[in-house]
Amino acid sequence: MDRAADAAVAVGLGQSEAAVQAARLQGRAGREHALESERRVAYTQFLRAADLFVRTVRELPAIPHESRKDLLDQKVTGVVEAQAGVAVLGPPAITARAREVLKQSLELEKLAVRRAVLRSAVSALEHHWCPRDAENCEDPHHGSAFVAWDLLARWGSLEDEDRWAQLDFLQFVLQESHALTMEQIDQVLDVANSVVCWDLMMGGWLRDPLLERFQTLRDEFADAACGSLGSPVI
Repeated sequence: MDRAADAAVAVGLGQSEAAVQAARLQGRAGREHALESERRVAYTQFLRAADLFVRTVRELPAIPHESRKDLLDQKVTGVVEAQAGVAVLGPPAITARAREVLKQSLELEKLAVRRAVLRSAVSALEHHWCPRDAENCEDPHHGSAFVAWDLLARWGSLEDEDRWAQLDFLQFVLQESHALTMEQIDQVLDVANSVVCWDLMMGGWLRDPLLERFQTLRDEFADAACGSLGSPVI
């Protein structure tokens, strides 16, 4: 009877230990699932904030100048806050990629308002080119719009002395184009006094290097996040 009792006790202890181990495993699985869910939310919020920020940068040239900075500040603050959530929950490889996206966002923010001034001016000048036969056009306003556009496109590659010498002429052709208001012309001239990252801000007919770099880093983060979770994030 003693042996039977000991056996029963042993069986009971074994069952208890198994139950405790099962509970531990279940609890661990639950915590891991909860952590994965929290990470998914954090990654999704970060991507949405980043996408909203870059969409605002794209739309900034069409937004009134006086509203640009405040709107930009709001959107980049959203990226900063969302990145903090990723930093708390994400593994090192993911948080490092999120930091790269944030870094590029802050670099883009520094140039976005000046970029918007240039992009808005270039677009207005293009709309004031001759709508018919540009080569034989005799309308001085159409000609001035093209000359101003061409000068802005080359501005970053000019030598410092040449830029200073051409500044008054730039103002003249901008005014003669009738494409911009005086306030817009003053904004362009203010930007023209500093050529830092000029070519990046101007971009080209088909390329926008600033936004291309941002998109590359954003997509790299999204791919890494999806890989770590095993399914799409957004």
